[in-house]
Amino acid sequence: MQDFKNLETFVAVATLGSFRAAAERLHTTQPAVSQRIAQLEHQYGTRLLERTSRVVTTTEKGREFLAFAERILRLGTEMRDALVDGSALRGTLRLGVAETIVHTWLPGFIGAVARQHPGIAVEIEVDTSPQLRERLLAQEIDLAFLLGPLADPLVQNLPLNRVALAFLASPDFPLPPAPLGIAALAGLPLITFARHTQPHAALRTLMTRSDLPPPRIHASAALAPVVRLAVEGVGIAVIPPAVAARELDNGALVSVATEVALPDLVFTASWLGGHEAGLARAVATMASAAAANAP
Repeated sequence: MQDFKNLETFVAVATLGSFRAAAERLHTTQPAVSQRIAQLEHQYGTRLLERTSRVVTTTEKGREFLAFAERILRLGTEMRDALVDGSALRGTLRLGVAETIVHTWLPGFIGAVARQHPGIAVEIEVDTSPQLRERLLAQEIDLAFLLGPLADPLVQNLPLNRVALAFLASPDFPLPPAPLGIAALAGLPLITFARHTQPHAALRTLMTRSDLPPPRIHASAALAPVVRLAVEGVGIAVIPPAVAARELDNGALVSVATEVALPDLVFTASWLGGHEAGLARAVATMASAAAANAP
């Protein structure tokens, strides 16, 4: 019977183009990776990889083998998922979550997981999407709900939900006549997500034009300070309305009508593939269904 670990190692080397990178991704040593590749090449009597000083590439037979290896790993995953009783899922899942999701459907979802699968313990860590991506690739977390999808050959993604951004301000904040265009917004302080995140980049791109003054964009890795600063009249928050639901309900913040359209935040469940990723895959599948049905 084929050794799944050897196949996973070959796929990692072939897609990453490096023994070192594959070893880091698989949380093993470079000699162990080399040994697994050597075992495969000895078993099939053919060279699968071309090794140079700078990069590793697949041979013609290696490219054929890669297609078969990916198919075998996929079938192994499907077989295990079909035969294993979902109610028997157990283990600890290290889950990284973007803060926006914490304010929407995550609490109800975690409750549903606890009721349906009492054998699963979830450790939740909240961070920005760029940090979650790095932590996932470093195998510091098992599953991430983040702005995606992640374009990495060893990462698998499932869609979660889309969230619209809104401009929110204190009712006492001095605003020009609505609806506000880009020129009007460019003269006002804006408060949003941390630098190097998708929403911050989208806002800066929109506001950076030669005919506009330099934008004043305050950034925060946590969204609670964004809401608080908007309530205090420091500027206009550019965040999903769900993050400030309480403040919108009690009138501490109001929606600002604008002529500006920002792209929705698109979230995915992302995890490192492999035959040992069953728990992450199962929870990601549940999350995808829960997010699709969330209000």
